[in-house]
Amino acid sequence: MKHILWGLLLVVLVGCRETAPSPASDTYKTLRVEKQDYTLERRFMAKIESQQRIDVRPVIGGTLKKICVREGGAVKKGEPLFIIDQAPYIAAVNAAKAQVATARATLSTAQLNMEGKEQLYANQMVGEFDLRRARHTQEEAAAQLKAAEAELATARTNLNYTTITSPVNGTMSIIDFRAGELVDPSIPIANISANNYIYAYTSLSGKLLDDLLKEYGCCTTNELISKMPAVTLCTIWGEELPQKGSFDAISGGADASTGAVTIRASFYNPSELFRNGSNGYIYLPFTKKDVYVIPQDATTHIQDKYFVYRVIEGKAKCTEVKVLPTNDNQHYVVTAGLNDGDVIISEKVGMVREGTTVAPEAK
Repeated sequence: MKHILWGLLLVVLVGCRETAPSPASDTYKTLRVEKQDYTLERRFMAKIESQQRIDVRPVIGGTLKKICVREGGAVKKGEPLFIIDQAPYIAAVNAAKAQVATARATLSTAQLNMEGKEQLYANQMVGEFDLRRARHTQEEAAAQLKAAEAELATARTNLNYTTITSPVNGTMSIIDFRAGELVDPSIPIANISANNYIYAYTSLSGKLLDDLLKEYGCCTTNELISKMPAVTLCTIWGEELPQKGSFDAISGGADASTGAVTIRASFYNPSELFRNGSNGYIYLPFTKKDVYVIPQDATTHIQDKYFVYRVIEGKAKCTEVKVLPTNDNQHYVVTAGLNDGDVIISEKVGMVREGTTVAPEAK
């Protein structure tokens, strides 16, 4: 029983308020804090869309005869992409040509008949009724010729539509049809994305939008867009697009379920590092003025509280500080808890205890 009681008395006290005896001074790197301006970056997950993405649809239906391009390959504006079976449309053109020829012959006959009636009428050999009927026949034949010519133009247009060309320079998607299948104007065959200019869409919470409006001294979102700095776009694996972009639009409404608003940034993407449907991160820089910046190694935290060890009269004093949630993974921006000229231990704070004697090492 005595052994048990002695064991219960052996309790190790940990935390900032524990005072551990320190007969000898330990050497630690220290840092004298002073206010400075410091630039951080807010990071937003973004969905990428091509500024120009076009569905390739046939204007006419028919059997897909030939695929002229490679899936996923680059295409040029005006380049043939697909050819629909032309046989029925060639036949339609030939039939329309025959109709035009017939209509022209009919008009020619009607024209001759009318001219003859006019001469006979001038010699008072036929009445006005016969003349008017001949003119009406000639007008009807002329109208039939125009209709036949229109049919021929339509047939030729449809024949031209059997060759589907690219409307833009871009990259071909995976093709949803194969040669021999029927295609229809209601269903896209594929799509083309012009990836050299892209949009990156992300969301802002209502609070963050309000914070940004206050931070940049803006009353409207249009004013905010004009004042926000250039932004950077990175892949999810950390590769940065060399070309900077800018926010250029904020949605007028908010998502009904989350209350977030959509904000869009535009980028020039000549290397096509990003493609339509990609994901990435937008980095928005912002500068905090007159703040203390300390290494993250200089802090210890318990739950949501952060602590540093100030060096006061040669001893470590545990002090709670407030830090910004946004950081660069190496430093914290301290908003409360420190004063100009304070000296803090800048590393290995997990080994420090309240009251530890510190022999400073200049950092």
